[in-house]
Amino acid sequence: VRGEQLVGQQEIVFEVVDSPEATRVVLRPPVSGSTAYGKVFTRPDLPFVVAMAGRLPAPPSGQQYHLWLERDEKMILAGTMSINGQGFGALVYVDDRNGPVFGSARITLQPAGATEPAGVPALIWVG
Repeated sequence: VRGEQLVGQQEIVFEVVDSPEATRVVLRPPVSGSTAYGKVFTRPDLPFVVAMAGRLPAPPSGQQYHLWLERDEKMILAGTMSINGQGFGALVYVDDRNGPVFGSARITLQPAGATEPAGVPALIWVG
C-alpha cells in the first residue's frame, strides 16, 4: 500500500507519533550545508509508518520527494511527499504487518514515477 498524504490521516498521525510506545528514527542530510531533517515513526501494535520532513527545497518541475524504506535488502516505495512553502511534508504508509521494522529510510528527489531509489538522498537514516 502506498503512502497517503495526511488529509484525513490526522488521527493516525497522533496515534503513532504521540504514543509512549512509538519508535522514532531521525533522517539527516548526507551532505554538509543542508538544514533539512526528517523523522519516521512506528508503533509495535500498528501497521502505520508516519514520516515527516522539514526544510526541504522546493522540487524542480517533474520531480518529487520519495520515501524509500528498506526491509530484507529490498527497497519499498512508501510514497511521495508533497512539500509546502516552508519545505515541510509528511505521509502515512500502511505496512502489511504491525510494528514494521526497517534497516534504512531515505528521502530522495527523483522524477515522478521512479521505481527504485537513485542519486544522493536528500535525507537518510541507516540502522
